[in-house]
Amino acid sequence: MGIKITTPRFRDGVTGTKVIQDPNGATNVVRIGKKVSNWAVGITIAPRKIPTHNITIDSFIEAGWGSLHLFTEPGVVVDERHSNFPITKRKHKLGAWQNWFTALRELVTFYPNADCYGLIQDDVVFCKGVRKFLEATLWPAPDVGVCSIFTPSHYTKEVAGWYKNNRGGKLWMAQTYFFTPESARSCIKHPRCVNWKKDRQIDNVVGFWSRATKMYPYYFSPSLAQHIGHASTLWSKRNKANGRRAASDFVGQDYDIGHGL
Repeated sequence: MGIKITTPRFRDGVTGTKVIQDPNGATNVVRIGKKVSNWAVGITIAPRKIPTHNITIDSFIEAGWGSLHLFTEPGVVVDERHSNFPITKRKHKLGAWQNWFTALRELVTFYPNADCYGLIQDDVVFCKGVRKFLEATLWPAPDVGVCSIFTPSHYTKEVAGWYKNNRGGKLWMAQTYFFTPESARSCIKHPRCVNWKKDRQIDNVVGFWSRATKMYPYYFSPSLAQHIGHASTLWSKRNKANGRRAASDFVGQDYDIGHGL
């Protein structure tokens, strides 16, 4: 996949963002808004019978980032090779939603000048060059609130690009969410998010918030990440991430989406 960067301006003076693949296979990339260069990305980690967070962290590093804030539930053991990353250890179990939502609030507090706030979950792997690709293509549209580079199978499109998914409470999969600074601050203050009491359904709550605020989710197809579920390796027969919970068009861990950027 060849990447070509252009930054045209629209009538309203806003620099536009989209990714369109032409019939010859080349991909034209048009960015809207300020280029992301100051990242604040965290990972929420919970105990598992077969831990996958070390695989995820290693893959994240190979995707181009040098720093990641770890938000760990009680009972999580962080490998020594990742001990140099900032870590916030929960004293008591918060559960999936509260750990995720608290982590987003803390990212905004800890890194107030970030251009992008990202939260990934502990059961995903990436292709190479994701950081470089995102710095070239974020943000995809003026109404974007959150972008996902993991795209579940039923969101797959035939033409490469960012696609709006205005599904409200039926939004799926929160493995790789990247928020604009404005949308992150909106999300952590919105009543639907603040008052959510259930343990899970991160994706559904984000969908409710995005529709209420008109800060919409955009998913990239083909998927630049894969949900590996509870398995210790991506291709294990015990991999519980399948069907709609997995990507059907993942480009692969060895694919470099940032090549040529």
